[in-house]
Amino acid sequence: MEKIVLVGINSQYIHTNLAIRYLKAYAEKKSDINLEIYESNINSQMHTIISDLYNLQPGHLIFSTYIWNKDYVFAIIKELKKILPNTTITLGGPEVTYNAEDSLRENKSIDYVLVGEGEKVLLNFLTKPVKEIRGVAYLEENKFMYNGMEHPIENLDDIPFPYTEDELKDNIKILYYESTRGCPFSCSYCLSSIDKGVRYWSLERVQEDLKKFLDSGVELVKFVDRTFNLRKDRYLGIWKFLLDNYKDGVTFHFEINANIFDDEVVEFLKLVPEGFFQFEIGIQSVNKETMNSINRRNLLDRLKYNIKSISKNIHLHVDLIAGLPYDTYEEFKNSVNYVDDLGAEMIQLGFLKILSGTKISHEIEKYDYKYMEFPPYEVLSNKFISYGELVKLKHIEKMLDYYYNSEKFKNSVRYIIDNHYKNPFDFYEAIANFYVDKKYITLGHKVVSLFNYLVDFYEENNFEGKEIFIEYLKLDYLLIGKPGSYPKWFVSEKDKEKYNEIIQNKEFSSSREAYKKTEFENFKYNVISHKKENINILFNYSNKKVKLELF
Repeated sequence: MEKIVLVGINSQYIHTNLAIRYLKAYAEKKSDINLEIYESNINSQMHTIISDLYNLQPGHLIFSTYIWNKDYVFAIIKELKKILPNTTITLGGPEVTYNAEDSLRENKSIDYVLVGEGEKVLLNFLTKPVKEIRGVAYLEENKFMYNGMEHPIENLDDIPFPYTEDELKDNIKILYYESTRGCPFSCSYCLSSIDKGVRYWSLERVQEDLKKFLDSGVELVKFVDRTFNLRKDRYLGIWKFLLDNYKDGVTFHFEINANIFDDEVVEFLKLVPEGFFQFEIGIQSVNKETMNSINRRNLLDRLKYNIKSISKNIHLHVDLIAGLPYDTYEEFKNSVNYVDDLGAEMIQLGFLKILSGTKISHEIEKYDYKYMEFPPYEVLSNKFISYGELVKLKHIEKMLDYYYNSEKFKNSVRYIIDNHYKNPFDFYEAIANFYVDKKYITLGHKVVSLFNYLVDFYEENNFEGKEIFIEYLKLDYLLIGKPGSYPKWFVSEKDKEKYNEIIQNKEFSSSREAYKKTEFENFKYNVISHKKENINILFNYSNKKVKLELF
């Protein structure tokens, strides 16, 4: 029997490909076929991947194709066909599902494209004559052949758990999990809006699977459900099960719609231990006209209340999308300022992608969209925002990553915004312009450089209150870990005698360990209670979270 290899080229080393694992588990359950898995990532050298696949001597290679790896996969299979001319090459995944004929004609190295939900299609493809089944596209004498979509699996419990025991023990990588398929919403830019209706794994099956994660010691499980919190009885049932089986050190990530949480759900979420749940919340825009145009709705007051209510113990990511209809550069400022006020740990500023098959891909003329005609198909301009303005937002995205999402500048940046800017957007715009003017914007930077540039930015603007700003910056610098060295702006004023006295009363095995795991610093301004008074702070780095004590 020929060797069949499922290939996943991920966007990062720490990612895992859930799709190929479901395909393998389902096909092997339903037949006597054995499938192998090969995984790599787009940061690996192409030659290495080609060599690895060649050494497997496969009879059939099946690639999982997405927006982030399409170009890479297309390049790899062209080379593989030269050295493995008798190997069948098949592609599946969203990047080829909605334009199967174009993909086959664009790259002659592709023998087949699997269209739609893959488990049943792959099983039929490997066990039956191709002309008798649905969901498979190919060219025959240059004629496009396709029998239509295969019906999706009705009972999702029929799909086995995707991970092996060895994979569960490997807590280096992120493990992905799925408890529903489909999405009830009709967001015009999203591929999930094409497939109407939602199917569910049973609550009992999901709980059984989650127990395997909890018992294995994995660190992060990401649910890929497009909107996790659809049916309250079900999603609360899952969350209550997780809470009843709480295990320290594991985090579960969910994409949720925070508009629809009622008070009961909010009160429940307040009980969740810190770090156990992580939410990604798609806000996209606060412009009502924009949201109407993409078939979404935000209840902004309720959304803000819900997010702020759960922000103390749940790690939150909030998403914005630039380039949507009716969102001008000026309008988009309101969205950035709104999400900054929510207090989430991360603001993910993304850019609209024009994906084949979506509603917005049929509105290109209506909104005068210009966009990249290769992955990731990102918007370049439209009626409402110019290319230059989107580039400015790209720079602001980078500043958000440096000075907000890193969580390394919480105190110093907040001081700058509160004292020198009308709103957060104006600060991020200003420091982005500073990076552009200094030609820093295209470079990579060490963390200490980001601190130094922030001081330069402050001085260049001749802002008052530099002494207080530096005190907040010292606090931020010490919160990221015990310094190996001090930047030029960091003038240490620690009381060494008092430090020695405090350390002697701490529970460390030796003085050496105490000094290694602590730092002591004098502040001329009380950066904790924001008062003009002198304080000493002991920073204890013994645990993951830095502990502060005031003296």
